[in-house]
Amino acid sequence: MISENNDATTSTFPKDASTDASIRTSTDTSRTRSELSTVFEPHDVEAHWYEFWQQNNYFAPHNSETPNAKTYIITIPPPNVTGVLHLGHALQHSIHDCLLRFHRMRGDKTLCVPGTDHAGIATQIKVEAQLKSEENKTRHDIGREAFIEKTYAWKEKYGATIIDQMKRLGCSYDWSRERFTMDDGYVRAVLTVFKTWYDEGLIYRGYRLVNWSPGAQTNVSDLEIEFREVAGKLWHFKYPVENSDEFITVATTRPETMLGDTAVAVHPDDERYQHLIGKRVLLPLTNRTIPIVADSYVDKDFGSGAVKITPAHDPNDYEIGQRHGLEMISVIGFDSKMTESAGIEYSKLGNVEARAKIVRDLDALGLLVKTDDYTHSVGHCARTGTVIEPLLSEQWFVRMKELARPVADAIRMKRVNYIPERFANTSLDWMDNIRDWNISRQLWWGHRIPVYYGPNGEIEVSVEPITREGWTQDEDVLDTWFSSALWPFAVLGWPDNLEREFYPTNVLITGRDILNLWVSRMILTSLHFVENEIPFHDVFVHPTVQDVFGLRMSKSLGTGIDPMELIEIYGADATRFGLLQLTTGAQDVRFIDRAEEALGETFVRRWLKEHRGEPLPLEWNEKPTERYPQMQNARGFANKIWNAARFVSGQNSVVGVQDIEYSNLDLAGQWILSRLHSTTEEVTRSLENYEFEAATSSLYSFIWNDFCDWFVEVSKPKLRENDTQQIAVLNYVLEISMRLLHPFMPFLSEEIWQRLPKSDDTKSLCIAAWPVFSSADNEAERDFTIIQETVRAIRNLRAESKLAPSQKLNIQLFTSGENALRVLEEGKSYIIQLAGLNEVAVCNSDAPRPDNAISTTISEVEVWLPLEGLIDKEKESARLQRELDGLQKDFNVVSTKLNNPQFVDK
Repeated sequence: MISENNDATTSTFPKDASTDASIRTSTDTSRTRSELSTVFEPHDVEAHWYEFWQQNNYFAPHNSETPNAKTYIITIPPPNVTGVLHLGHALQHSIHDCLLRFHRMRGDKTLCVPGTDHAGIATQIKVEAQLKSEENKTRHDIGREAFIEKTYAWKEKYGATIIDQMKRLGCSYDWSRERFTMDDGYVRAVLTVFKTWYDEGLIYRGYRLVNWSPGAQTNVSDLEIEFREVAGKLWHFKYPVENSDEFITVATTRPETMLGDTAVAVHPDDERYQHLIGKRVLLPLTNRTIPIVADSYVDKDFGSGAVKITPAHDPNDYEIGQRHGLEMISVIGFDSKMTESAGIEYSKLGNVEARAKIVRDLDALGLLVKTDDYTHSVGHCARTGTVIEPLLSEQWFVRMKELARPVADAIRMKRVNYIPERFANTSLDWMDNIRDWNISRQLWWGHRIPVYYGPNGEIEVSVEPITREGWTQDEDVLDTWFSSALWPFAVLGWPDNLEREFYPTNVLITGRDILNLWVSRMILTSLHFVENEIPFHDVFVHPTVQDVFGLRMSKSLGTGIDPMELIEIYGADATRFGLLQLTTGAQDVRFIDRAEEALGETFVRRWLKEHRGEPLPLEWNEKPTERYPQMQNARGFANKIWNAARFVSGQNSVVGVQDIEYSNLDLAGQWILSRLHSTTEEVTRSLENYEFEAATSSLYSFIWNDFCDWFVEVSKPKLRENDTQQIAVLNYVLEISMRLLHPFMPFLSEEIWQRLPKSDDTKSLCIAAWPVFSSADNEAERDFTIIQETVRAIRNLRAESKLAPSQKLNIQLFTSGENALRVLEEGKSYIIQLAGLNEVAVCNSDAPRPDNAISTTISEVEVWLPLEGLIDKEKESARLQRELDGLQKDFNVVSTKLNNPQFVDK
């Protein structure tokens, strides 16, 4: 029924009870280490086993000894070199390592290439802040070359934090292959892609609207913009219609941009403005007139139904400007000050100062209609916190229409599978409506654009530096997303020597927020540069972790949870298991914080609004281990496993090899082996289909309920008789269970597995064989279920009657089922032991029922508990009357409230 999938040694048991086969298991105590401690302390075992795995090089792909082994490859999403592990990272890397350990145990040639991203903006800001605080200098004071040297020094000192945290989590990555997006080979790959696309006419320099960060002094990608709700004003102004007494009223939250207006737009179907379309209005405070254009983008039901159009300072206005051929006038500069195009009255003013002056001037002209309080979403730079300013700038771009088509085709043809499947549409929508990609950044840290300008206006693109006299290199660097788009094949040796054995990779594990900016671009670059090859077969989109109220966790808001804190409190195994339990098919999952829950959603939202960036004032008077219920439950599971292992290992007093004859096992033994089979099948299927919540639920149910609560208990009488076969079965089931548990809880499972007797000499569970399965023993499972249901029914009757667990009972069972009658008769000893009985009588259904008894029915069995001699009738009657009186009192209170109209109205 179950066997280990290695050729050297096989442990198996038969497909059905009629087959006379055996499990051969050693109980040689000389192979076990010292006894398990009385209390499971995760930190005592984590560092030891991780060092052991690394010293033995178990994370390298050559460890597979399976002939013609399949490869299983993952390249992790490279975290920022400035980063630390947050809860989303911990979830993602728990999934990574669970899959890696599963496939490694299956005998696949398993490799995970780790690494970090240079994180252009984030790292430069860190180093600039350090330079300012330590030397009171800017990067311009020390020059580009010296600044880059300082950045590399900073990276060497602080850049390994997140890598160390991954190791704490137990990630079995091949650290000998660790890559960095600024190492020499990777730089060569990046510059090669730029030159190739430039030579193919796919890279060009153009004048476009970009997201400008005044704080970082560079344009940024959409992902580096954080939208915040801001309380502001909505000003309504009148624009006079040329040669008319009419006005058009427009509303804006940014009056300073009106100086750059080049049109007013109305909806083409808005009857109020049909007669004005094509006419012009006088732009207040300027000497210009601008046209009134019709555009379906305008919402005719919002405000006056007319909007001012400033193509140089708003992305939506930019699109309207492109459609109507409007002039683009920049009135705000890169320093957030008004430009000369804003007019002599306003140039050199800061944009906020200019806003106030413009409102005053328009009010003085009688053109301010009204001012409303208005809360709206405003983009802020995620790195500096400054408000994003949409500005026109000359930048480098990639033409995307031609490059996007093969990506969309690959997704539609399911060459790349998205899990869940709905996320394929997210990428397709983006590809079908794609815009050219702005790839240049005004930074010093990063891959410098390999464009060189000659003394006579020549332009040359070169992978190798051009050092000829008079030649200078472009000052900008490439967008970090440009370099990370090459990650799957650049880390495997491209362009010099791609390791085709490991390419394409098997799966990419990511959050939904970077499906377009990163995942789609990796598919694009691979199809273009690696012989039309996809970079990965599957894209698994894991859920986004939210707080208890359904808000996205945010470090900047102060609502993030540090997974290192969870590891310190609960251990790495419990942290991993608890997070994997949350990995469902849902887009979002909530991580419960009982302290935060106690504060209440209203308080938390108000605090975040008023104290942005400060940690929540959480107070938790209970034990720290009780603060996070998901982790508490997982830690309790780890303790349960540990205690069961201590019990089993304490039985290993027999030296030698024990054959387990399946046909000679009692019903409980056959049942537990069949349940072990079923669990192996369920966990294997779940992992193959990325169903981590299902896998953890199956393991939890089997180990906690089937093994610990039922089989261990039912084994105790035989263990008191030193039944060697029962000991062997206990060891076998626990040993296979640890194999199944290893991808989820690697440290705990290794610690226990090393102490158990085994049928082979494998040195580590990390490389032990994954159990395989055949068919279950459905009859054994069916029959033992009858025993279980009967025991539960008796326990429920005991509880209802308020009878102490120590009080021995006499039970009568009635059934008409021939099989049930046999099972109950043969299983009397189980029922007596597990339900705490004196005796149990099994009767046919036509036998008379006892008097003065209570009963319940489960499936085809009636369970009767005679109460004679167990209960003092007068005392029990009095107890029931008190209980009834209390319930009646509660009922009367509720009824009085419900009969009160004022209470009901509220």
